[in-house]
Amino acid sequence: MQYASLQSRLFAKFIDLLIVFMLGRALGTSGAVLGFVYSIVADGLPVEKLRGQSLGKKWVGIRVVDHEGRPVGLKTSVIRNIPVGFVTFLMIIPFWGWILSALVGIPLGLIELSLIARAEQHQRLGDVMADSLVRKGPLS
Repeated sequence: MQYASLQSRLFAKFIDLLIVFMLGRALGTSGAVLGFVYSIVADGLPVEKLRGQSLGKKWVGIRVVDHEGRPVGLKTSVIRNIPVGFVTFLMIIPFWGWILSALVGIPLGLIELSLIARAEQHQRLGDVMADSLVRKGPLS
């Protein structure tokens, strides 16, 4: 199994966070809530063409799978995205939420980057919590 590179994971996350940000800007509070929901369920959406992929991961060509190589479902997506989802939830709170999200998000992001770079299976904190992997290419 070939794991997704740190660069591809970062680019996919950038695309997904851009989607979250655009929803919030375009639709106000309801868009921010939709963005938060997207940030936690995106990897497990029951859409045949995505199967284990957020829109960012689809574009980059990586996917989230379990240890048998199967795409993850909604439950696993929510568990693995709790760390990122918590930070995006804070962003819903006007002004102070953005400050809190930076205070929590920057150290959390550094921990997750370090884990991806150093862990044997390139798992970030959310992947360890959900027992998931991010790999390159199509399903096996």
